[in-house]
Amino acid sequence: MTTHCQRCVSEDDFAKASLFMLAHKRDLHLSYTTLEMVTLIYSYITQGHLICTIDADHRVVAVGAYYYGTPDQEFQDKDVALLDIAIIDKGFRGSRLFIQGLQYMVNAIGEEHPEVRELRLAALAGNDYLCRLYAKFTSSRFDREGTHGKEVVFCEEMNTLRGTLKKYSRL
Repeated sequence: MTTHCQRCVSEDDFAKASLFMLAHKRDLHLSYTTLEMVTLIYSYITQGHLICTIDADHRVVAVGAYYYGTPDQEFQDKDVALLDIAIIDKGFRGSRLFIQGLQYMVNAIGEEHPEVRELRLAALAGNDYLCRLYAKFTSSRFDREGTHGKEVVFCEEMNTLRGTLKKYSRL
């Protein structure tokens, strides 16, 4: 399985990522509506960053999105990047693809926003798959109330996360 990650920058990139997110909105939560997903996509296009993973056939198989700063702090906390969307097509799910995408995202954030010291990864508390996965890469966490219930926010310093990802990428 050959895949590569890329930042969405063109209208075509945004369209492909948006269509993937709309098609997989129920992977985030069963009650996500199309309007909620369109609103979320708009928020990432205008205030955040979309990263997609493309397979050998040029199809989007995963999308991650992050904010530079956090919406709670009106994006003023420039030492934090918040990844609160990660969707991987069920046929491609696995630690290897997740590590590839997270490594790409950490490197992209480091290059574009070198002042970021902490990465936060948010997941719905009921999403056992993501919570277990995020816990492998982070050392602290806190809970918050999200639009679809309780969320767990996992936190790790960027340098520590880079070191952890290097260990995993050797496997």
